[in-house]
Amino acid sequence: MSSVSADTAHSLDSGHAGFILPPGITNKFTNKWPRPLSLGHLEARETGKETETSEATGVLEDGQGLGSSHVVRWTVFKWCLLFSITTVFAYGTAGLMCALMTWFRTWDKADVMGVADGDILILITLAGSLLLFAALVGITGALLNSRPILAVYTVLLWPAFVSMLTVGYVAYKRETFSLDHKLNLNWSRYYTPVGRLRVQDSLQCCGYYSPLHEISPSKRCYLRAPLPGCKGALYNFEHELLTKIWRAAFALVPLHLMNVVVALLCANHMTKTFGKGITPRQYRLHSDDVKADAERIFSGAEREGGFSSQYGQAKILSPD
Repeated sequence: MSSVSADTAHSLDSGHAGFILPPGITNKFTNKWPRPLSLGHLEARETGKETETSEATGVLEDGQGLGSSHVVRWTVFKWCLLFSITTVFAYGTAGLMCALMTWFRTWDKADVMGVADGDILILITLAGSLLLFAALVGITGALLNSRPILAVYTVLLWPAFVSMLTVGYVAYKRETFSLDHKLNLNWSRYYTPVGRLRVQDSLQCCGYYSPLHEISPSKRCYLRAPLPGCKGALYNFEHELLTKIWRAAFALVPLHLMNVVVALLCANHMTKTFGKGITPRQYRLHSDDVKADAERIFSGAEREGGFSSQYGQAKILSPD
């Protein structure tokens, strides 16, 4: 009895290796099914009325057992990619929040930036939106283990990178090369009366050089108002703001490039499965394969049956 049970356990543990193929059956037909793994070697310990199966539970959690369902552990590549996506989400959200706070005028000098640096504000909004959208796509692809979605995420990182460079370049060029002359020209030609009024109210000034020079009249700003001109305050504000913007943009460039490299290297290794995990076409089981194998089995059985009947008749007719 013990020898029979040992042979049975061995045949179960060995999967298809313990099966004897009938004549005519091909490996293509039999190897379609997962190899079963036996848990018979695990001993359950009984304590009172309860049965402890901690070892069996551990094996099942590790992805063993019958092979039908298992717990998939995240790879190192997936952890690295998730951390990278988190950083993209962080500085994308930060940039977009700063832009929205400026659009909704939640800080005292938001009007000055909206008037003097409206184009940079639009670029920051665009860059933050692209980064945030790319991060959301990347998180979706990482959680679903979808390589096509991660490919879209990797592609989206490039226009976001270009938008970051554009923000830094425009801010650096405006702050570095003749900022005072640019402010003079903009105040005289490009700022509207409403824009000048918003700048005057935010910076607590009147006119550009003095209250006698290109003012937008209001209750606090008139010809003999005891307020200074806006040139000095506007220049200091623009110099400080533009410096912060281009330094922040260029400081994020190495981090963003690193995130691009991580996406390129890790997006195709989210799981240990090679490719899409689809059985190649030449190894797939079709109905024609089943019919052909069934016909071989039946023809082999008929031949064996005919041979057995002939052998029985010959034995009866023999004189022995």
